[in-house]
Amino acid sequence: MIREGVAKVLKKLLDIEEMPFNVPPQRELGDFSSAVCLSMAKQRRESPMKIAQEMAEGLKSKLPPYIKDIGVSPPGYLNFKVDWPALAQDLIPRILQEGELFGKPVSQPEKKVFIEHTSVNPNKAMHIGHLRNSVLGDTVARVLEWNGFSIEVCNYIDDTGLQVVDVVTALLYLGPPFYMEGSDFKAIWGKVPVDQPFDYFCWDLYARFQNELEKNSSLIEKREEVLHKIEGGIHPISGFAKELAIKIVQSHLETVAHLSIFYDLLNWESDIIGRGFWEATFELLKGKGALRFETEGPNEGCWVVPLGGIVETAEGMKSLDKILIRSNGSVTYTGKDVAYQLWKFGLLKKDFLYKRWGPQANGEMLWTTAKEGEPGEKPSKGFGHAERVINVIDTRQSYPQQVVIECLRKMGFEKEANESIHLAYEVVNLSPQSARLLGMEETEEKKAYAMSGRSGTGVKAKDFIRMVKQKVIEKADHPLGESVASTLASAAIRYYLLKFTLESQIVFDFDEALKTTGDTGVYLEYAHARACSILRKAKEQKIDPKWRSDCIPKQLTETERGLLDALSRFSSTVVKTGKTLRVSQLTEYAFDLATSFTNFYEHPDPGADSQTPFIHLQDQKLQTFRLSLVRVFQKVMANMLRLMGMPTLERI
Repeated sequence: MIREGVAKVLKKLLDIEEMPFNVPPQRELGDFSSAVCLSMAKQRRESPMKIAQEMAEGLKSKLPPYIKDIGVSPPGYLNFKVDWPALAQDLIPRILQEGELFGKPVSQPEKKVFIEHTSVNPNKAMHIGHLRNSVLGDTVARVLEWNGFSIEVCNYIDDTGLQVVDVVTALLYLGPPFYMEGSDFKAIWGKVPVDQPFDYFCWDLYARFQNELEKNSSLIEKREEVLHKIEGGIHPISGFAKELAIKIVQSHLETVAHLSIFYDLLNWESDIIGRGFWEATFELLKGKGALRFETEGPNEGCWVVPLGGIVETAEGMKSLDKILIRSNGSVTYTGKDVAYQLWKFGLLKKDFLYKRWGPQANGEMLWTTAKEGEPGEKPSKGFGHAERVINVIDTRQSYPQQVVIECLRKMGFEKEANESIHLAYEVVNLSPQSARLLGMEETEEKKAYAMSGRSGTGVKAKDFIRMVKQKVIEKADHPLGESVASTLASAAIRYYLLKFTLESQIVFDFDEALKTTGDTGVYLEYAHARACSILRKAKEQKIDPKWRSDCIPKQLTETERGLLDALSRFSSTVVKTGKTLRVSQLTEYAFDLATSFTNFYEHPDPGADSQTPFIHLQDQKLQTFRLSLVRVFQKVMANMLRLMGMPTLERI
């Protein structure tokens, strides 16, 4: 609000894109400063001080909003002094009036954005790496919806992949009872222990099967048989595999619901195959000359996207041409992803059949694609036909995602290719300490250990949620109710997974992840609850905190200014996050906002021997002003928490 006004003027004046600001080493110089003149000096071949003086003089005739003076300091800084009472005069009543709508853009983009996230293989329990994907995708959806976009969230289920095949094969052929052709599957389901969650059982089974594959070549043959039967979609094993996948997906949905993560649609890969999406896509690609059939070389018999070039890999030289159809006629994951991307944009003359999966905890109906839709049943809104598509997938899938976008371009869908966004992020690995606790073999040179479903190593998401909840209960200075403890645990986990930049690999450490003080989601929740408590006590004391413009002090204290400054940056932070999709900006801002409030609450009069609680102030005007600051902080922090998917608590 303040810096944005200055930045707007300077950007226009200097024709530059970015305008960073700093805090001067001596606050008497100004409330914030810019070093832009230093970077301009070399280009203009003038001293930074001269440039700064000329610019300051030019700006004084047209001061940006809430700026009362502009000064210059060596070696060439522009220093800006804020008219804090003027800012308070405009900002506080605006927040009080707009409440939950404060900071929302006035104009609506009217653009539909399709967001795919989570998309965990339905063969075992989720781990914390999967949670990072879900939390990132859900937060992006919340931010974009706040910024006026129409949002559709999908969870893509790969129910025909090898991971599902492996678990099905293990259930059928790994140890008694064995599946006999033509028999039902009741005996097979009897392998599942009643005292262990199904997704946990499959976690262990999948790892055991990978180990057995190395010893038993017959299992490889069985796996191939199961794969073909599942892909055919007719054999009873296909139905058994779907039933297994449904059980696992239900477990996944229950897991993420603990973190307030929900979806509009479950999209099943088997339905992409069954509805002929790939066949239609294949004809489009061929018609545009985007595919080439290889008659020789290592890709002989395959249909490839000719991307050109050769790169050196650990396995040797490798062609960048991407196979979409293997020599045996099967479609690769990337081929199916291209078809799926076309559907997301409404570029295929085909659609899924749909039915209701069931209501979610947020009150919204979850839909699913299906082989047979429900007669007369139609989703209230049509799925797909988006104007922008965001796929939340870790960096290991960057190349396949690039291929998908390039295929769109080769088919002539340039606009859609440009609106295809791969929100890539680094994976979650384990610290040496965490690896040791999980029984992994350590090596001295390794600082991070990869989680592996194949070996059964990793931190299961539900275990992590329980551990954080228990830690929250242990750290509290008074007994916590079940609901409060669950909310604090959810806030802690979401914040922890959001605060790392997309480029940052999370090296998961139990001690770090289980913190409930400092730069944590729990700290934010406590700050919000504290504001609610102050306002409750004021009401009990029959103090009327109704805003009056004449209550603003002529001189604001340092902590009052700090809180006002933080409050003024809410809108620009959310707008910027919506443009960049870098959600770590939210946590950085939220922590700064909470810290500014804590400083204001604990030290409203810096330097004074004692600090008078707001409800005990004798100066009624000052009391009104400070309680108003508490009120607006509570509203903005509540908005911030909701944007990050954290429920708000009024009492802890």
